[in-house]
Parts: sequence; C-alpha cells; structure tokens
Amino acid sequence: MRIVRQHGAFVLAERGVRAQTAWQRTRGLLGTESLPEGEAMVLAPCNGVHMLGMRYPLYVVYLDDDDRVLWQGVLRPWRFGPFIRDARRVVELPYALAGRVDVGDIVDFTEEKWN
Repeated sequence: MRIVRQHGAFVLAERGVRAQTAWQRTRGLLGTESLPEGEAMVLAPCNGVHMLGMRYPLYVVYLDDDDRVLWQGVLRPWRFGPFIRDARRVVELPYALAGRVDVGDIVDFTEEKWN
C-alpha cells in the first residue's frame, strides 16, 4: 500500500506492509538490519510500540480511526514508545522521514481502507 500525508500530498512510503496478526505485530521489524527508504510497516490494531531488540531508530506515527496523527516522533533502539489510548494503528517509517508529519495531519492509505 502507498502511504501519503494528505497535506501537500507528501509520499511517506511507496510500499507499506500491514502487520495485523498478533504474531506479525509482535515480530514487527525485529531481526532486520534497516527499514529501506520508501518502505513502512503498519501495525493494526496498535496503540503502543517498543524498540526492544531493535538495531536502528525509527520514525513512528500513531493514528486514530480517522487516520489523523495523534503522536509522532523518533524511537531509538531499546526504548518504549508512548501508550496512546485513542490510537488504532502505528506506522513505522525510516528515521530519515522524522518530522515529515505533524500532530493533526491526515494520512492516506491508497490501496485499502482500515476496518
């Protein structure tokens, strides 16, 4: 799926992979060397993430049911992200995209709509 910040139509990822089962969400990006530019992982349902066992930082964006950004920031290896009660999904992006979205922005997913 393609992931785009609605304001300004900025492409966050050309290839987003959805982790929707408990196992996919638990494993996430563990064991990977990096998250290549243009790729993202979308964890859904999800309202909190951790970086335990990770080797590289990520830019993380929490979204609500309307795909509005509730929180965004960089998470470094061996850290915990915030638990955000109203978040329904989390998008993990390459660190280089840090600051490309703001709280309140809307994110579009072009190939599918969330349940």
